[in-house]
Amino acid sequence: MGIGHYPRLTYSQETAYKEQIRQRDSYTCQLCGMPGRDVDHIVPYNVSHDSSEDNLRVLCHRCNLIGRRQRKNTNPFKTIDDWYDYLERELASCD
Repeated sequence: MGIGHYPRLTYSQETAYKEQIRQRDSYTCQLCGMPGRDVDHIVPYNVSHDSSEDNLRVLCHRCNLIGRRQRKNTNPFKTIDDWYDYLERELASCD
């Protein structure tokens, strides 16, 4: 599966690695707490080029789709510092 006519412009983790992340997060969405199976990059791969365990989390399909839609429509994150600023604001709003 690729992006448009560019079949190699996609990122996918190894199945066993995804399963390890799911087990670590107890198959629980890290945003809403519902059951989840989607393994998501916290800071998108195209910005960070980081697929370490610290940059991966489990999301339910709904939260993953909402996040993708928001990033696609607004895309204010041009650098990794922009993402970190966004994440800090997101975490502060959870308190």
